[in-house]
Amino acid sequence: MKFTKLSALALACACALSCVSCEKNSASENNSSSVVIGENSIGEVVTPEEGAEDYELGEYRVSGRGTKLYFGDDTIPDELMLALENYFLTLQNEDFEGYKNTIYPDYAERYDKYLREQYSGTMEGSDEYTLKNSFDTQCANLKNMLIDILTYESESDQEFTGDYKITRIRAERPVLTEGETEKSRLENFFSYLNEIFGIDYQELVTSDTDNIEFITFFVIVEGEDGNEHKIIDAMDILFVEKDGKYYTFG
Repeated sequence: MKFTKLSALALACACALSCVSCEKNSASENNSSSVVIGENSIGEVVTPEEGAEDYELGEYRVSGRGTKLYFGDDTIPDELMLALENYFLTLQNEDFEGYKNTIYPDYAERYDKYLREQYSGTMEGSDEYTLKNSFDTQCANLKNMLIDILTYESESDQEFTGDYKITRIRAERPVLTEGETEKSRLENFFSYLNEIFGIDYQELVTSDTDNIEFITFFVIVEGEDGNEHKIIDAMDILFVEKDGKYYTFG
């Protein structure tokens, strides 16, 4: 197993709001169980043995879908981590119906309307530009990022497809810059949506949901070369909780 040292390229459209505000060898375990029951559950803590190739990545837990999840902050709920994983798996699997279930319903409706009004007729061979087109672009961007990495590292003229399998996801609380507050970061996150929707969308979301969660995340995937590569490095994403379920705005 090999982890690329190449820094991840900027992620255009993989998380729509991030732009304005994504193993071949199993790891050794040290006296821990990783029994997982059901897709929407997480196993117990696994501690790689010293000397293992992923030892420096630290402890992790395995989801029901087989992803190694790293909690960089113990205040991050299991349900939020699973929501983050599920969101990126829909991009990996190009599952638009599943994707729609991961994003905040009101946002999906408004953003689809905005895209239709602003971008329909701008793509060759397509009369309408919809949320589905945006989703397809996100999926393609992730693949293209990996293709760039593989092409850079390859010593041959091989052409890559960009197909990948998510192997590891890490989440932690964002680090605020000097002079920044949680309130100002949240306002900055919503400023674009306030503008394009023509309303105080932050107020609407705040009043309609039970909780707002900001996290910074990292995504590692296995490429077609059989090695692992970090394709997303320290990007922010926002989730809202409503009726016990987490939604994002990707």
